[in-house]
Amino acid sequence: MSMTDVTPTPDQVAEQNFKAAEKASEEFAAALPGTEVPNMVREMAEKSISSAREFYESTRNAAEEATDMMEDTYETARKSFTEMNLKLIDQVQANTDRVFAFAKEVSGVKTVSEAVELQTKFVREQFEAFASQARELQETASKLASETTGPMKEAWEKSVSKLNS
Repeated sequence: MSMTDVTPTPDQVAEQNFKAAEKASEEFAAALPGTEVPNMVREMAEKSISSAREFYESTRNAAEEATDMMEDTYETARKSFTEMNLKLIDQVQANTDRVFAFAKEVSGVKTVSEAVELQTKFVREQFEAFASQARELQETASKLASETTGPMKEAWEKSVSKLNS
């Protein structure tokens, strides 16, 4: 027998508490028969129980919505990080290919001036490639940030406004 078999769910605990409150108000009313006070107390207790149920339901719904939003946000972040990692791998592969191509070209030069010219050309091209790659990664990171924080912010604001109303 596991702990989950014995442990009641939050909904079950709340329902037990609501029933206990209703029973207590009925017992109180039964203890003072024929008076107007128990009816007033019963009505107050019933209103309190009703309000508590409504609050519990709205809080539970908000928590479920927040959980769904977090799951969606984590999935979006996972996909974005995967996309970013794949871009990094592609960039590393492209840079490695350029280095090997450069090494192959350098191995075929006949003069020092040719080697210097190839080196200068390679460095310039690599600098431009790195700048382009950095922009691409920055754009991907910005996209990742907006895709994950935007929905989270909207859901948070929605949940807060529901609780405040």
